[in-house]
Amino acid sequence: MNQSADRHDPRDLEQSKPRTRRVGLEREFVPAETLSEATIRVRMLTGVTPESTRGEKRALLALRDALGLDVATVETNAVLGSALADALGVTWLPAMHVDANRLTLAGVNALLRGATFAYQEGALRALQPKLSDHFATPAWSGFQPAVSKIEAVTRIAALTNSGPEWLGPGSKEHKSVLVNLGAHLLPALDQNGLSKTQLAAAIAHGLDAPWSDDFISTGETIRLNGLNAILAGAERRLGRLGSSYAAGLTPEGEGAALVDALWQKMLTDKEERWDGRKKIEWLRDEGTRQENQMEWPGFYFEYRGRDVLNSTFRPNPHPMRVKYGHTVFDYSLNHVWDLKSHTAERQRPDDATVVQCDDEVQLNDASAVRACVDEQGLGFIVLTGRAVNDQDGEFKRWHDEFKGKPSKPSLSGKSRARKAAFLPLAVEAYWISNTSALNAGVLSGALKVVPQGRQSSGAPRPDKFHMRLEPARRILSVASRASRLGS
Repeated sequence: MNQSADRHDPRDLEQSKPRTRRVGLEREFVPAETLSEATIRVRMLTGVTPESTRGEKRALLALRDALGLDVATVETNAVLGSALADALGVTWLPAMHVDANRLTLAGVNALLRGATFAYQEGALRALQPKLSDHFATPAWSGFQPAVSKIEAVTRIAALTNSGPEWLGPGSKEHKSVLVNLGAHLLPALDQNGLSKTQLAAAIAHGLDAPWSDDFISTGETIRLNGLNAILAGAERRLGRLGSSYAAGLTPEGEGAALVDALWQKMLTDKEERWDGRKKIEWLRDEGTRQENQMEWPGFYFEYRGRDVLNSTFRPNPHPMRVKYGHTVFDYSLNHVWDLKSHTAERQRPDDATVVQCDDEVQLNDASAVRACVDEQGLGFIVLTGRAVNDQDGEFKRWHDEFKGKPSKPSLSGKSRARKAAFLPLAVEAYWISNTSALNAGVLSGALKVVPQGRQSSGAPRPDKFHMRLEPARRILSVASRASRLGS
């Protein structure tokens, strides 16, 4: 989450809860904060790849098919939503959930809640992509394909505890993921002289998994369906076909995968830096309600980052607890993580002078951090970057006009320099495994509790943990990627 506030869920409406209590499911449902997040999460529950279900209507149709409902595609979203709610046992309130034949955020969240519980109970029919005719046999019926290449290589590596994997430029898988798998499962296989695609074919053959020229592309690259074929063969060989893939992920492996997904999708695009106006407009268009904030890079990283992670990894059917009091941590697979941003440098646009900033990152409510760490551990994914100052005040004038009002004076009486742009430099993952590790972090100076000032109303704010990056990199870091944009 962004460093300025913990995440709350005010849209967690009682009216949207399923009518019947799900036996054995004690963890809370956390609603989506934007329509984009809600539709991404709905479609990922159905098991289809994100690219095939863009938009609200396609996500609802995917859920329809996963539930086996007979509702015509030409029906409006309002009609489709009502039918889905009935099938999921969710209370449907047209006045709250529908707006001119489209669904509101509350409406999609109502369906998302019901679909989430159905997914956890195994009541959704997975709409898995067709890998090959061979996978249509009962022997492969339990396989859950990865929805992205980073998920695929992470799951393959986790099967043999081979350590973290990540993708190279252009989302290309490394040969090491195949070398390690072959060494563990097919020790008699002679890998000498085999190219990456030849090795993949040999491993698939050794695991009695299907293989086809359709599974590879130019440049010695294996497509997602090829990685899924190898993953399926390896899971079956180990007796884990259809098991919960997330259960095998270590904090190191999971942290590396999340870092790589964010690095690939957010830090290696064609933009040399994030333009403040464009990102603020994105925050407005996505309905985040954070477009007026001065710390727009952090909010953009939080909201866009959650969308990236939610659309890159299949949800864990046995989700971790992410809500502690009023704090809701941003994301989880087999471990819980929160997204943070940090301005490591500031740059003057007139003479390109770069000034180093302190390395202290504001985390979350101290009691929530302690509770989560004590129960299951907690990780932080931190984006560091270089802020480009609004030197002539033009960005502030634009932002004030955008908001329709001037900014409120700072409580300190000092005006902070605005960020007109932000250059991402790196994304890093830190893991606090238990209370002993938390206490060690405090003793080392990597972590500390900082009292917060009172709210404008005079009400007290809860203490928060802060993290100093330099010592944290020595004792808490589990993964990092440096952006090419910062080089």
